[in-house]
Amino acid sequence: MLIKKPEQYHGTSQKRPFFEGWYHKMSSASGESIVAIPGIYRSGITDKETAFLMLYEGISGQVHYIPYSVDDFYCEPDKYALRLGKNYFSMDEVQLNITTESLQVQGQIIHKNTKPWPVTLLEPGCMGWYSYVPTMECFHGILSMDHELKGHIQINDLVIQFDGGRGYMEKDWGRNFPQNWIWAQSNKFEIPGLSISASLATIPWRGITFPGFIVGIQVDDQLYRFTPYRRSKIDFIQFNGQRLIWHLTQGETQLELEVIKGTKSGLLYAPDQDGMLPKVPEYLDASINFQLKQGNNYLAEGTSQHAALEIVGDVKQLIN
Repeated sequence: MLIKKPEQYHGTSQKRPFFEGWYHKMSSASGESIVAIPGIYRSGITDKETAFLMLYEGISGQVHYIPYSVDDFYCEPDKYALRLGKNYFSMDEVQLNITTESLQVQGQIIHKNTKPWPVTLLEPGCMGWYSYVPTMECFHGILSMDHELKGHIQINDLVIQFDGGRGYMEKDWGRNFPQNWIWAQSNKFEIPGLSISASLATIPWRGITFPGFIVGIQVDDQLYRFTPYRRSKIDFIQFNGQRLIWHLTQGETQLELEVIKGTKSGLLYAPDQDGMLPKVPEYLDASINFQLKQGNNYLAEGTSQHAALEIVGDVKQLIN
């Protein structure tokens, strides 16, 4: 059986409604972050369709949304090699070449030593066997928990060097985003080799909804996974509007996670019934603290002041 990897393009059937977007977070050695999101959108109620590129400047909090004709969008059928206008995206690199009335962007970032979430027949990515359910509202893939960066990006007069920086890649595709979700990510810790991606979302399922979660902790070459299909359990979760405390167990492995909102957010675009609309606030200056242990033995712990964080919808439906 041929497994379609999460990073591949899933929209070749032209089904509607449909969206697909690849999320590239690039953080410099000094902590400056840029997010680039190429993607495509097709409405389910009209014939509207568009390709797009979002560029989120962490320093200023500014989000640039650049629409493209779908004729300018092409992805290789058997791998992630995406051309969007004069831009190029793959597992190995990002090339940006954008010219608008107010924006000039040039640059190339090379990825080295990517660490993808494992893909197997039983668990074809971070969603596990749920990846095989065609009626899922939204599919999620983690393409690289952590990798090295080399290169630079120039945005108008600002040049950001990424030599020695860290990168992270994920993606979403399907009919629509979840109604409610919390998502946090960082691979910028005091100790190199650490990365975390944690999400909790409302999942529609056969006329009901339930909170589904995907949490991964990368410690050097070892990935610790906390997911429902692996029988992981949420022991405690609390959110006071500013701080999330979340404790999980997977067998004998325990994770204690604390996430605190940042001070500056940008508004990312997301699929709606008839277009892409700015409605997802994302912080790039949130904080993450975690402790990972087995019994009394600490496997890893870390603190990051350069975390990405999204909190969307009614959080009470996720944590009650």
